[in-house]
Amino acid sequence: MTLIVIAVLCGLALLTLSSSRLGLGAETSSCPAGLGGLEIAFGDLFEEDQPTNPDVAALLEDPDFGASAEAVEDLRDGVVDPRLVDALLVITRKHQICVDAFKEGHYFIEGVEDGPVIPEGYGEAGGLPNTHYHGRAADIWYVDGEPVEGNGDDEGVLSVGQALAGIPPDARPDQIIGPPEWTERLDRSWREGWVLSEDQLRLHEDHIHIGYKEEGTNKNRR
Repeated sequence: MTLIVIAVLCGLALLTLSSSRLGLGAETSSCPAGLGGLEIAFGDLFEEDQPTNPDVAALLEDPDFGASAEAVEDLRDGVVDPRLVDALLVITRKHQICVDAFKEGHYFIEGVEDGPVIPEGYGEAGGLPNTHYHGRAADIWYVDGEPVEGNGDDEGVLSVGQALAGIPPDARPDQIIGPPEWTERLDRSWREGWVLSEDQLRLHEDHIHIGYKEEGTNKNRR
């Protein structure tokens, strides 16, 4: 009986340690319940599973960063573009954020598997390259514990856009899409990386999408 009690206590200690190190446990409001990533957090305890990119490690350990289990796996597996990791670190300097998807688990249309191009039927973007598929995009669904949906003109959510605008043009994502009211209040241009087409704004009423259209470069203009 004593051995069983010790085993249970050790298991609870490991859960607390792993979730704390990832910044994804119940003590943070970055993500709602169910997006915590505890199902894979034990891997963070083993040296061979440590991310080799120090920026990825910093993001995973940042208490202001939360993500789904699939998004965490993408980070740990090196799927996510380093520029995207840097952009998220800029945002977490001032805000708690929750990323639902990078590549794995992302779907434009329910029941339609993601591929290299955006499926037809997803607005005017159908047929264009899918930045999520290449690990060059992230979807932020919660800011400071509140959903993006319905809060596009909230000061915290607007501040995320301002943080993105503050990134130098040659490093800033060149595919930034958010709710219509968020985009209108920020009043940024396509030259700065914002997507302004009305159909895409309607499709992003509930989250902020940031991405890089091409590998190793972007299309922002000074």
